[in-house]
Amino acid sequence: MVNVLFSGFSRGVDGLALLTLSMLLPMVALLAILAMLARGRTVGLTIAYLVAGTLCTYCYVVAIFVGTPSYRDTNLFVVALPVVAMTLVGGTGTGALAGILWASLGFALAEAAVLLAAVTTGRTFTTDAMTLGAYLLLVGVLTFDGLTRGSRGRTQSAIHRAVRDVRLVELRRAMYADLAADTHDTVLSDLLAISRAEPGPVSDRLRERIGSDLEALGRGLVTESPDVAAEPIDDPWYGSDLHRAVEDARDEGLAVDVSGDRAAVGRLDEATLRAVGLAVRQCLVNVIRHSGSATAEVALSTCDDSLSVMVVDGGRGFAPDATGADRLGLRQSVHDRISRVGGTVTVYSSPDVGTTVIMVVPWAAEEAA
Repeated sequence: MVNVLFSGFSRGVDGLALLTLSMLLPMVALLAILAMLARGRTVGLTIAYLVAGTLCTYCYVVAIFVGTPSYRDTNLFVVALPVVAMTLVGGTGTGALAGILWASLGFALAEAAVLLAAVTTGRTFTTDAMTLGAYLLLVGVLTFDGLTRGSRGRTQSAIHRAVRDVRLVELRRAMYADLAADTHDTVLSDLLAISRAEPGPVSDRLRERIGSDLEALGRGLVTESPDVAAEPIDDPWYGSDLHRAVEDARDEGLAVDVSGDRAAVGRLDEATLRAVGLAVRQCLVNVIRHSGSATAEVALSTCDDSLSVMVVDGGRGFAPDATGADRLGLRQSVHDRISRVGGTVTVYSSPDVGTTVIMVVPWAAEEAA
């Protein structure tokens, strides 16, 4: 259009020039629609573009020759432009073979329209090098694309499979880590409870707890013990794994004092609350097994974006850096479990002073908002 306005007419813009430009509008509109529907165009729309483009090209070339008598043949840049536009219809979202067929049809129809316009106006028809070059270039590109598409597809499939396999390995590793931590926590805690029980039949509460743990291990996750359901449900503390951890430690003879805002546990999502409960359970098991202290404290504190849970004992303590690599308690059941829900763990301990474990976990997304 710019070429027609500023270069195509020696006499400047007149009524005939505007008529010539108007001949391009249906073709431009259909070409814009094809571009927007490049991935899902229909055969009918493509044929409509070719039919309209052929008529527009014919009228356009006739108007150019009538308006510009100095043009004696069709070997002109201004004539080549709509022919190229007709040819390029083969490149809008089609396969290689279909693209070549559509491009060939568009090129043939456009050249036929130019030939008919030349005959109508008494001009000499000459095949333009630009239009022929554009057609051959498009055919070459589509041919190369068709020949190499299979190898590209195989490469992409291999990449997708590799990404999927890596993701599966990560999921499997996380699942194994959770199962190992659950097994360590429940089996160790239950065996410790049995070893500390009085000789004779196991108490009903301990029997229910062990049964619940065994059932949960079979399903791959830890559930609440049956007796927890009898607790009040209006307070989120009583339905949480954190409350269960404290009660289990008390059943084994440890005096546990709970301080802070217990209701704050209701602001954690289910996965985070479960992780905190199991981590606290392991901390209290460590107090029973290693600290020599008969008391412990679980303190809860809140801030704008997180909950802090602190487990404190006044026992014999230990040197955290000297903990063996085979000790799974703090490493897997506390550090790894809390880190998987986006939290952090800090351990302060020294011999004959005691141990403090501080776990900080984020609120649930809606609570943080």
